[in-house]
Amino acid sequence: MTVPAPSSRPLNLIWRRSILDGVLEAQFLRDVVLSKLARPVRWVAIEDNAPLPTMDDVLMCSFGDCGEVLRGFRAAGRRNIGVLHLGDERSTDDVGFYADADYVLRHYHRANLPDSGGHCRSVTWLPNGWASGMGPVAANRHLNFHERRHEIFFAGHAGTGASPLPDREAMLDALKNLGRPATVILTEGFGQGLGTAAYAGYLGDTRFALAPAGNAPETIRFYDALECGALPIVTQSPWLQDTGGAAALGLPPVVVLDHWRDLTTLDAQNLDEDQRRQALDWWQRFKDLTATRVAQVIEAAFAA
Repeated sequence: MTVPAPSSRPLNLIWRRSILDGVLEAQFLRDVVLSKLARPVRWVAIEDNAPLPTMDDVLMCSFGDCGEVLRGFRAAGRRNIGVLHLGDERSTDDVGFYADADYVLRHYHRANLPDSGGHCRSVTWLPNGWASGMGPVAANRHLNFHERRHEIFFAGHAGTGASPLPDREAMLDALKNLGRPATVILTEGFGQGLGTAAYAGYLGDTRFALAPAGNAPETIRFYDALECGALPIVTQSPWLQDTGGAAALGLPPVVVLDHWRDLTTLDAQNLDEDQRRQALDWWQRFKDLTATRVAQVIEAAFAA
């Protein structure tokens, strides 16, 4: 795939400041997802109570429905209006507003989305990527597989009675029957517990990073693990096997279980530095593919 020659016409990312403050993957978006664009990228942060500027060549960054904003841009005669749809982990957002955009980039793989309709020419899934502060980590800074002290590691929230996370509950049940050491740090809620630097330190010293589903099968911890050189363990889901999702370059060479109870059958002796390097190579190629796809979508909108 090729990326067009450079252009001086900028892309304007428009954020409400509270949204930008709440996006864990802002650095990944800047340094990976948008890295192959052949033009300047401007980040425009607007206070929550301030009117949005009406501009051409906009990528509107939003949690949920921003159709009213998009229609306002069009009523003002603006052109080349894209959307970066954040969130929607549970795949419950009404995505009818996609028709008001020229193109859509979205987090969280969701089956049966329309490819186009109304003004929209394409809908493209983006991997969440590592959280700011977790990367980037050059591969030559990784400990190799056998230098890592933690064989199996998980840190995070496992749900509550009012808000259960069944895949994480199943993972914890499997760990009780594992019969060998695992490092588990449970937290009271989202974003609590280990700080970013400490979490990256643990993952950088981990062989197998457990990446159970949260509100969605795809979780940021999957990418955090890869960026820190750990081999993720996940359970089967359509996101992993869809060529519009993680399988665009073939099935990711990570550890995929049918169920967490199969964790007891994990043969760590047959998974070594070669397997880890295969996963890291896949991750690098997948980041490159993502950046190229995004550049093609955005450049096509500029050319239209």
